[in-house]
Amino acid sequence: MELIFQEESFIVKTLSAPEELEAALRLRHEIFREELRWVPPSPDGLDLDRFDDFAHPIGIFNDMGELIGHVRLINAPDPFMIEDDFSELLPEDGSFRKAPGMAESTRICVRKDYRTARVCGMTMAHLLYKAIYRWSRVMEGADSMVTIIEQNYYLYLKRFYPFRPIADFAPLGDGVMSGIVLLDWDELEEKLRARRPGFFNWLNELQPLAPSRRLPHALY
Repeated sequence: MELIFQEESFIVKTLSAPEELEAALRLRHEIFREELRWVPPSPDGLDLDRFDDFAHPIGIFNDMGELIGHVRLINAPDPFMIEDDFSELLPEDGSFRKAPGMAESTRICVRKDYRTARVCGMTMAHLLYKAIYRWSRVMEGADSMVTIIEQNYYLYLKRFYPFRPIADFAPLGDGVMSGIVLLDWDELEEKLRARRPGFFNWLNELQPLAPSRRLPHALY
């Protein structure tokens, strides 16, 4: 099942066309290999790894059809990136357990010139988490999600999402403090209904794609 909806002038959708997938790999390279330096740059300018074989990629497109945001989602029991590439961030006591109904989101990123852009009063990061929620919770029936996140983003986003760190934050790449956090969807829904009903309603309201906004390179 494909995720696709419109939020003001932005389109959020599952990536399917080759042009969309390449644009996502180039955006990831720009952010995770050049800006954050989590992994070395690649000669082809693409951030591609073995986890993409199991991934469900999602992107945000602007009104010119350019990919400006991306996230990669993987369902258990498929391999999680945090179990391998970022295993040093897992609890030393081995208390973390991947469980059925758990999804992993990685390579969450927004193009630099759109990081302060707003849509419905929300940031592009919130729009990506709306896509994560819709895909993993509503479409796939997941009950929890794990992700690796920068500490500064964690401090900002936890006002809306009840993330729970599973271990201490530690420096990665060029010294960026990062950590693995868990988000329980039942807890999120319970807290948002009680404390932020407007935000909860926004997560659950989808605007269908206007016929004039179909992307020429997408597979429909």
